Amino acid sequence: MVLSTLNQSFAFHASPESFISTRLQNLSVTDPDLVSSTASRQKIIQASILNRKVHIISSYHLCKSILQGNGVESEGSGPSGAASISSAEAKSPSDSTRNGLDTFAVGPAYHQLMADFFPPPNMLLEDDGLHATNKQRWKQQLSTFPTDVTPLIRNITREHMSTFREGPSIDLYENLKDLSWKVLLGIFLNLDTKDEAFSTIEKAQETLLRGQFSLFPVAVNMPFWQSPRSKGIKARHDLLPMLREQVDKQEPSCPLLRQQKIGKDEMSSHCLLFTSSIANKALASLLTATILNLFLLPGPTPLAAIIRSHPPEVRGLLLESILLETERLSPPVVGVMRRVQKDLELSLPDTEERHAVQAGCDVWLYLAGANRDSAVFSDAEKFVFDRFMASEMPRGFAFGFGNKICLGSGIVHQIVSVVATVMIDADITLNGNVSDLGVKGWLGWETGVPPSAFASDLKQLPCQRPRKPVLVTVGIASMHRQD
Repeated sequence: MVLSTLNQSFAFHASPESFISTRLQNLSVTDPDLVSSTASRQKIIQASILNRKVHIISSYHLCKSILQGNGVESEGSGPSGAASISSAEAKSPSDSTRNGLDTFAVGPAYHQLMADFFPPPNMLLEDDGLHATNKQRWKQQLSTFPTDVTPLIRNITREHMSTFREGPSIDLYENLKDLSWKVLLGIFLNLDTKDEAFSTIEKAQETLLRGQFSLFPVAVNMPFWQSPRSKGIKARHDLLPMLREQVDKQEPSCPLLRQQKIGKDEMSSHCLLFTSSIANKALASLLTATILNLFLLPGPTPLAAIIRSHPPEVRGLLLESILLETERLSPPVVGVMRRVQKDLELSLPDTEERHAVQAGCDVWLYLAGANRDSAVFSDAEKFVFDRFMASEMPRGFAFGFGNKICLGSGIVHQIVSVVATVMIDADITLNGNVSDLGVKGWLGWETGVPPSAFASDLKQLPCQRPRKPVLVTVGIASMHRQD
């Protein structure tokens, strides 16, 4: 039993996509009645991960209902009707739970993974009224931030691009990860690569991430050896005063502090997450997918060139559609967790089957799968660059949904948009070849890609990215075109 649980944990960590598919295949052999042809059995499966009972959900409608955070029986968007969440005691799931937390709680689900590394005040791990109150304060604090830092993002991107050289190939993901560090440490801490604190914070954040996602989840300090988790916790202790020092150096009128809704202690604590290695990897993942789509999508004309050929009023709409489609198919984070606080029953549209979930279990919302739900999206696995030119099209869950949508969703979207615009306007070309089938499936360039290809060609945790380098060469026309 212990060995089986460990095997499931390691398999899930290696590739959630392959794990879910294999789980269904195994059940179809050992208990074919359990895995029927109905959507509910394929989109809600059970597993034991890190010694916890987990219900993995890949239905768009049901993920949306859970992410809305209100717990009531709610309608999913899209053509197929409603997904329902009902209390096993026939009461409304919006009734208060025993411990007063949200029905689908964030804090308990992420406590082991996050609490030691991102201590309070940390809105990411808050639930119920406290989260709602703080979320409103933070929305006000960051209300103008994406617009205010746009010139800085543009300048950082242009300076980064000035290092491109025609001829030698570059590893696109690693190059964009370097750019992501420059942008995140620049806009949040006003640091650039010449500052000593830049490399110090970068290295400490990487140590923290290795400890956070170590498969040996115990902090051990010995005279001649420290566990990765112990090193990660020490990195967090070292980082907090460094971040506070950088926040203190900024003027009250700077973009980060301008609205004066958040105190400096709370701001420093959240900068630990804003400038984290996982935030860097997530941004680099989304940038990589976006740039590949713009410059290397198979076809007679690159999308970047198509955008350039349109008048300015159309360019923005077209680029926005491409960004939203990239977010839908290639979300950096494949899923999020919630811990259920009361006994519930879940059901999907167009089915009477109900799936029981006991209080204390986790639900893992497999957003990468929900974003490809054929009940909501036509050609769900295919990259359709103008899909979101239609305003009524439901969006994917790259940043979550509802009241707990990622606080940084606006700024991340703005960063990707600005970087893409600078590269398009610079009239550069990228030459390269995406050959791995799993990477093509991740991008939506190929459909019907088997889970084994995703497992072999992609790293999915903590963020999705190609497992092997995607090498490109850059053709340079203009690196400093003026706005």
